[in-house]
Amino acid sequence: MGVLVALVAAVFAEARPPAARLLPDKTVVYACVRNVPDLSRRFLNTSLGRMSEDPQVRPLVKYLYGSVADVVAKFQDRIDLGLNDLLSLPQGELALAVVTPDEQPPVLVVLLDVGEQLPAALRFLQRSGESLEKAGIKRSEQVVSGTKFTTFEGIGPRGQRAATWFEKDATIVLGTSVEALKQILASWSSPEGRTLAENQKFAAIVERCRDGKGEEPQVVWYVDPIGVLRGVGQRNSGVQFVIALLPTLGLDGVSAAGGSLTLDAGQFDSIMHAHLLLESPRSGVVEIVALEPGDTRPERWVPGDAATYITVNWNVQRSYKTLTKVFDSFRGEGAFAREVQRRFEPIGSAFANEILPCLGHRLTYVSRIDRPATVTGPGILLAVRLKDPAAMTKILEKAYERNKEGMTIGASGEHRYYQGRMPPPKQGADESPPAPCVGVLDDYLLFANRPDMYLKAIATRDNPSEGLAEALDYKLVASRISRLGRGPKPALTRFDRPEEAIRFFYDLAQSERGRQQLRRQAERGDPVARTLYTALESHPLPPFSILQKYFAPAGAMLVDDETGLHYTAFSLRRK
Repeated sequence: MGVLVALVAAVFAEARPPAARLLPDKTVVYACVRNVPDLSRRFLNTSLGRMSEDPQVRPLVKYLYGSVADVVAKFQDRIDLGLNDLLSLPQGELALAVVTPDEQPPVLVVLLDVGEQLPAALRFLQRSGESLEKAGIKRSEQVVSGTKFTTFEGIGPRGQRAATWFEKDATIVLGTSVEALKQILASWSSPEGRTLAENQKFAAIVERCRDGKGEEPQVVWYVDPIGVLRGVGQRNSGVQFVIALLPTLGLDGVSAAGGSLTLDAGQFDSIMHAHLLLESPRSGVVEIVALEPGDTRPERWVPGDAATYITVNWNVQRSYKTLTKVFDSFRGEGAFAREVQRRFEPIGSAFANEILPCLGHRLTYVSRIDRPATVTGPGILLAVRLKDPAAMTKILEKAYERNKEGMTIGASGEHRYYQGRMPPPKQGADESPPAPCVGVLDDYLLFANRPDMYLKAIATRDNPSEGLAEALDYKLVASRISRLGRGPKPALTRFDRPEEAIRFFYDLAQSERGRQQLRRQAERGDPVARTLYTALESHPLPPFSILQKYFAPAGAMLVDDETGLHYTAFSLRRK
């Protein structure tokens, strides 16, 4: 009998149109997992999934899972299902959406394929309904085209909300509007009007977020921000005022946003796409994002052991000009320049006339993890390419002359930098606060959150063979970025070593100071901290080498093309 139920459910699931062909085209928020069990299986093939199954890690994972199961167990008598039962309910597609009908408030819709778990799902809905009725919520039923609709009215603090659900083809559909669910049901056999799949903005984003290899992503999401505002603002004058401002700000050109996620994709652990669909020509606030294609190879001073490297080609002068225009349109001519200059008064230089002309069109961020990790966090470098390094050097010298009491000069060989004076550590503190520093290195203005990071950049600059550009894992990621790129060259690229971030938290968790801090949070009543502290005490972490072997380098790129901004991020698969 169980086999027959599963077979029938599978046939129904295949016959049912996907959620995007059931939802109306006025869907403004959409998130869909195409097949939940498939996503779960693929997750177990990723680095995190395989690590969770490692014999030396599994006891800790099992303990944490058991803690969540204990929380759910407190409600088991109300819902008649445990955590394992709840997690096994999804047997196919899971979709969440917000629909904005005309002259009606936004409607929340949930669609869930339960397949052979239909009896358990119906039992869960029945028990939940009984709990609502005990709380005084009115229940009613009606039959629509042979399908029973169950509605609960009087939900919420003011009793003004309702919820309706129906089941068809082993699929549960829940929503906050009977009429919206009727429209979805009507589309089951033949589309009732235009559906989300026919929405041009949705279709454009879905097409742009494919991997181009014929494999459908497991997760797809979509948001129409202006549609959301219009739906919420139908009866809200404040939101209507914001909508009226959008053309002035140029934000009416933000058509939609969306993306996709694919796990266990061949040589990739995961691939994520995100696309911001923009109308052309762009204006207002949107123009502030003045990205340009350009060189993204690591500069010679970027340390070879960097944990994260991000570089972006950005026309800062054009962004400043656009921001000035937008800001001044509200505050009056010259308002933005005055606000910016007020913040640069302490260094004695005019931003618009002296500093801005020196800045080039490339910005870089670098982080590096100390070994062992410290509570002060990673070392950070922020860099801006310079058009005129000599002029910027004079600006720094002038700033030092005006602020000698708060600054000192440091040097490494011929390289000079300026360091802030930090107050002495507080009594009982284990570490002194980091002293930020700044200087000109080659044709870059470098900011570092502490001197050792700046000195590391200098040392790497003088020994470029030790730089990130020569690292094999960086070259591997760069080659994948090149293959994934479509259209113009990327304006931004990113390189990550996930194992370094994991090492940072691992070292903190293993340190006495880290454990004490976690224990103090647990004693203050933080349930998450209490669970983590108990788990780490009863199930010690394995050697870091066990965790490290599961993580491979990751990368990302951002492309600015005629349709908008497209971001692609991926992590490689560890052999």
